[in-house]
Amino acid sequence: MSGSAIESTHFSCRDFDVWRESINVVFDVERRSQDGNRPFTASVEAFQLGDMVVTDAVLGAQRYVRSSARVRRDGMDHFVLNLYRTGGWIAETARGEFEGRAGQVSVLDLSCELISDEPDCHLVAMFLPRSLIEDRLPNLGGLHGSAPTGPYAMLLAEYLDMLARRLPFLHSGDETALAGAACQMLAACLAPSLANVEAARPGLELVLLRRAKRYIEGHLNSSALNIDAICNIVGVSRRTLFRLFEQEGGVLHYIQGRRLERIRAVLSDPNETRRISDIAAEFGFLRGDHFARAFKHQYGETAREIREHQNLDDRRDTSSVQQSRRQGFDDWIRRLPS
Repeated sequence: MSGSAIESTHFSCRDFDVWRESINVVFDVERRSQDGNRPFTASVEAFQLGDMVVTDAVLGAQRYVRSSARVRRDGMDHFVLNLYRTGGWIAETARGEFEGRAGQVSVLDLSCELISDEPDCHLVAMFLPRSLIEDRLPNLGGLHGSAPTGPYAMLLAEYLDMLARRLPFLHSGDETALAGAACQMLAACLAPSLANVEAARPGLELVLLRRAKRYIEGHLNSSALNIDAICNIVGVSRRTLFRLFEQEGGVLHYIQGRRLERIRAVLSDPNETRRISDIAAEFGFLRGDHFARAFKHQYGETAREIREHQNLDDRRDTSSVQQSRRQGFDDWIRRLPS
């Protein structure tokens, strides 16, 4: 249906046996001895992107196992990339023991044996068939159980985080393009050749733009917020930064707009009693006439008029996520192509 959300499904439980049955499509799971009788919870939101499945999950502590017998029995030939927003892992593979922490991305080759002990965590997982990526990343299996490192690995982590946050608000019909862009990002970040990086440039620049915007958002009332500071944090040249913000009307235009938005939010707070000029100065508007013109131009009202309308409802309209009740994420994993 045009305008509908990407197909998704939600699973949650507080019973480890129920979770074991659900995740059994990929792993055998066990409670860790150190967890004793601690309560267990699992909550998984899954999205289907063509031949990929992306999940955003909050999970209790457990041990994941893919034994040699299990590998031979199910013949699963997929990769899983896990971004740990919180938590981490200690994995045992045929190549040794690997440990990772929050903020890193682990690579699992499901055609290989694995034991992974994981505490409570919040993670984003991307399941994809080997055939989807093997031409671009023929050596991906060499990272089994471990985590790539370096600046490109950090970009990959940010990309997976951004993708998972945006999926509930994206429209059906975009799945193939999203899956293709994800494969390009994987290739660029895990095998950063000139060709791979160029192919993934739109995705890479989207991550860099998000990084810049997050820094700007956290420093709107700082006098040290300037072009050079943003370049240093994002790790790009001034020329690249200017290109990233072309669709925003330029970096300085974007910063001014976000500062005006923050001021507007402050003025709409009924508990805020400071003078308008003091609030404007906090966000870098030292000249009252400049602030007045910029504010009126952006909102069509003066700051004083906004303050008088403190009770204006500015709640953003958010679309509810379309949920599929016909199938769960375990069904989707089973249907991924070999």
